[in-house]
Parts: sequence; C-alpha cells; structure tokens
Amino acid sequence: MKFPIDADLFIFICMVGKVVLTAMPRLRQNPLASCIPIDYDVKEIDPASLTEAQKRYLGPYDEKLAAMNFWPVCTYKIANYGDNLLRNYVSPTETSRCVILIYEIPLQIDGRPSPTNNCTMSFNTRFTDGSILTTRNTQVKSLTDCPTYQVVQERPGTAEPAEMKRVHDQRARSMGSPVPPPSDAASTLNDVKSEHVRFAEFQVSRGIYRLNPDGESYSMTDKPHWRAIRNHYNPFASQFSLRQFLPAALAGMALPLLALTVLAPAAANAARNAGFPPETAAITMTLACYMVAGAIIGYALERQTFIWVFLLTYLTVRIFSGVPPGPVPFSALAASVAYSVAQAKKRRRAVLLPTQA
Repeated sequence: MKFPIDADLFIFICMVGKVVLTAMPRLRQNPLASCIPIDYDVKEIDPASLTEAQKRYLGPYDEKLAAMNFWPVCTYKIANYGDNLLRNYVSPTETSRCVILIYEIPLQIDGRPSPTNNCTMSFNTRFTDGSILTTRNTQVKSLTDCPTYQVVQERPGTAEPAEMKRVHDQRARSMGSPVPPPSDAASTLNDVKSEHVRFAEFQVSRGIYRLNPDGESYSMTDKPHWRAIRNHYNPFASQFSLRQFLPAALAGMALPLLALTVLAPAAANAARNAGFPPETAAITMTLACYMVAGAIIGYALERQTFIWVFLLTYLTVRIFSGVPPGPVPFSALAASVAYSVAQAKKRRRAVLLPTQA
C-alpha cells in the first residue's frame, strides 16, 4: 500500500527530535541559568539617563499610575544578572506597591537573532507574617517553584493598572495585616537584595538551584531545564488573553481551509483557462494563504508559534478538509513566517539591548 508524502509531519518530527537532543546542553551553558549571583548587585538609575525609547516605554505606566496616586520612587537594574530595567511605584495612602519590569535577553538560535523580551506589571503586598501577595500580568510561565510564603495571581490579559490593583486588593483583604512598602530608593534596593536571598534559598531547598563551586553563584539543575523543554512544546506555557488568541485561531483555521477547498481550485481553473499550469496556480494560492495565517499567528501570539501553527493549520486541515497530505510543507513554511514576524515585533519593542536602541 502506498502512503502519500506528508512533508509537514516529517518536518515536525525532525524539529521535535532536534530540540529534544540538543536543547539540554545549550540550556546548561546559558549564563542566566548557570551563573545566578548569590548577592544581587542592584544599581539605582537616574531617570534622566534613560534613553528616549525607554522613557517613551515607561511614560504610559507613569501616567496611569499617577492617576491612581502611585509615584516612582526608584528606577534600578540588577547589574550582575541579565539585561533588565525595573521601576518601583508607591502611594502614600496604599500598602501595595507596583513594579514594572522590562526584561530582555539577546539570544541566538541556530545563528539567528532571537531576542526574548517581556514587560511585566505587578502589584505586591507584604504582610506581618512574612507572606507576600503578587498579582502580575506576565505571559511566560516560570521555570522555578513558587515559594510557599508567596501567593501569585496570574492575570496575563490585564493591561490596565487600575484593574490589576482591583484584583490584587480583593485578595489582599483576606490575607492578614499588610506592611507598608519601601518608600525610598535605599530601602527599595535593600528589599530587592534580601528578597532575592530568600527566594534563592527556597529554590535550593526544592532542587531548582544548586550552589556553584565558586561559592558565589547558583546554577539551575536539570529540573527547570526539562520544564523549559516541556514548555517549548506546550502551547499553553505562554499565557495570553482571548483577545490575542481569537485572531490567531480564526486565521490559522479558516485561511488554510478556504485555500484548499475554494481558492486553490478556483485559481487552478482560472490558470487552466488562461493556459497556465493549474497545479502551480493552486500551490501558489495555498502557500499565500498559509503565509498570511502564519504572519497573523506570529504577530498575535509571539511565543510557541511553531506549535500553534501546526495545531491550527495542520490539524484543522487534516480533520476537516479531507485533502490528503502532500510534498509541499505548507504548515512548516507558515511556521517560519510566524517565527520571523514574532521576532520582528519583539525587536521593535526592545528598549534595553544596545543593538536594538
């Protein structure tokens, strides 16, 4: 019995195998995983020294939080760990504080620039028993364990500070007596240092960190590395809102089906009548629709695009179209477009990396 060629499935299996076989050594060598300082070198940054791009990025947060009577008391960075920029906001009438974290890593994947960047807004409240409540909108699932002394509320679809604070306050009211947050730069920086020590010690106790031979840094064990590999193929590892997912899902499912069942046959018929090769016209039309679908998925979701493209374009077509697989890897080409669009969007958003300034 002769089976049809399924180029997309072949490429998918090869890509999965490559990541499983090669990812662990790369993760172990990543400086951010192999050299986590025991003591953070926290440096205050003069707001006047920020670049214009950084000021524009932080400006909307400053305005929205000022309307809530929250004011920046400290802008700082962790000088000995990664490229990041943080700004701490407090209010004279509130027991919570707001932290804006801009985090960027200039990664290279297969020789291609693949910067990772993320901006997280969080509200934090500390209580007299040492516990902490954090409400944040991060879109990336953490590889570390959540400390037993911390309660984390994830709200990836919440972009407005007022809504984030409303959710935070609702939970905080049931957690005990709050402690006023640090209200000046010096106490803020000391708090960051001491909280990192407590967090790292907890990760060591859970087998996530281990002390390096130099006695001055930690490295991640293979436990979080395996989580990273698992998350690479978990489409829900990156958290996103329904507003982000709907256009990606609609484009990924509708455009390939429309191409294969309506547009490609119409293009082939028109080409035949005009004396052109009908198969070439059908393939071109199908490829165009897949590429548009890939671009929309990459722009809307940004992460796990390889998996999402295959789930939305490949499985949908196999389930609903009745069109047999073929030698043209339409989904793989759409995944390549999705990756390129997502990286371009990240590069435009980057404000910390020197090459992106």
